[in-house]
Amino acid sequence: MSALPERSWCEIRASALRHNLRALKAWAGSAELMPLVKADAYGHGMLPLAHWFEEAGCPWIGCASVHEGRTLRDAGIRTRILLLSGFLPQELDEIHRLHLVLTLSSLPEARQAAATARRRGRPMEVQVKIDTGMGRLGAALPDAPGLLRFVWNSPHLTLTGVYSHYASADSDRALTRGQWEKFQSISTPAGIPRHICNSAGMFALPSSCGDLVRPGLALYGVCPLSRHQHLLRPVMTWKSRVVAVRSHPRGATLSYGATFRTPRAMQVAVVAVGYGDGLFRALSNRGEVLCRGHRRRILGRVTMDQILIDASAAPLPRKGDEVVLLGTQGAETLTPQAMARQAGTIPYEIWCHITDRVKKVHC
Repeated sequence: MSALPERSWCEIRASALRHNLRALKAWAGSAELMPLVKADAYGHGMLPLAHWFEEAGCPWIGCASVHEGRTLRDAGIRTRILLLSGFLPQELDEIHRLHLVLTLSSLPEARQAAATARRRGRPMEVQVKIDTGMGRLGAALPDAPGLLRFVWNSPHLTLTGVYSHYASADSDRALTRGQWEKFQSISTPAGIPRHICNSAGMFALPSSCGDLVRPGLALYGVCPLSRHQHLLRPVMTWKSRVVAVRSHPRGATLSYGATFRTPRAMQVAVVAVGYGDGLFRALSNRGEVLCRGHRRRILGRVTMDQILIDASAAPLPRKGDEVVLLGTQGAETLTPQAMARQAGTIPYEIWCHITDRVKKVHC
């Protein structure tokens, strides 16, 4: 039996990802790269991309949860994995078993980790996080020396890094510089890697790239500082198909709530994608797609499984035509940044919102 065509799918291009890796490595200078694969690699497919990063020689990858770490290890990933989020005491045995690197924010957490490692008979790799202004995880500046001293002196813990996280590197230069100065004020043992830069920090304050950088957004093709966008390539193209084309007279109402009424006789195409696939309902009556090389406006409300688009302009869409929601078709391009502006959100959420029923094609 021949394979059925996909109704909605994302094409994830290794060539664009490799380009971005090279561009970020060149920008970061001597700093190593820790690609972030949390949240299914920002919606791009965690396992294929983790294998790509490992094959590319990245010494670290970052994820958010023990579940993600277990999934990576079960898939054969052997690269060091840093757990960037907080942990529960009940997770420590599994973290230790999987050889995941734990983030510590306090002395009680460090004591719990040391007790687990002592009981299991092998030291646990950890990194100490410092709160320089994010207010989420990390030791407060006055507490950091004591935490670092305990970890460094414990025979059951192996310190593999000290890090912090920029809060507003894409928008607040003064706060970013202040965070960098606070981070610099913390003394760490010689030879221990230090890192603070996310994607925005890399471009906003390159002098703070340190020993390691943690790109996420930029790695997948969106630069938080638009003036450097030309350095990167989008990794994802999101597509769907026209499943019907209909003629409507002037005054016809379209979709739920009748929020669009045709101002004239119109050709309207039905596209097999909706909020059940992750397309934001906020794009109702305002979003755009590409079909036959032209921008086509979304008409009426985005529904769970389908949208309606204006098909009146030549060349007329036909049943089965490819529709691009993100990416390039002909001379036109739709970016995650533009979709995010229309939906009132951020590019991260555009990608992460795409659901599992949208197939990821890694090519």
